[in-house]
Amino acid sequence: MSLRFAKEEANKALSRLDHIAGAIQENAQKWGIPFEAAKKMVNDLDRTADEIEKASFGEGSLATRQVAVLKGAKVLQQDSDEGYMGTFNAPTAPKQTDSDEGYMSLYRDDQTTSVSGGKSTTGRPLAP
Repeated sequence: MSLRFAKEEANKALSRLDHIAGAIQENAQKWGIPFEAAKKMVNDLDRTADEIEKASFGEGSLATRQVAVLKGAKVLQQDSDEGYMGTFNAPTAPKQTDSDEGYMSLYRDDQTTSVSGGKSTTGRPLAP
């Protein structure tokens, strides 16, 4: 089956499918729908939305959206012994560090040239 939508119609259909999937996820337990059944419905809606998007906007649009979704993905559940899981909330986020190793901050200027040719403030040599 080949789906054809104008871009405006496709956006409306995708929005409705997303709304329905969200309502199922939020209310499945309250409505008495077993988890596996709700999961299957949401996955089928998502698959249909992907087919509409590919047919209306092309494969590139779907790939771009999936990358954006993955970048915004969060860890939904973690065990108490998995503190490292927070890293996956933003795996590519830059971490601020000193320009050199941690011990370098002991010196007034933490540049390597200061260690090699600088003056000691403790009487000990700065470099071996």
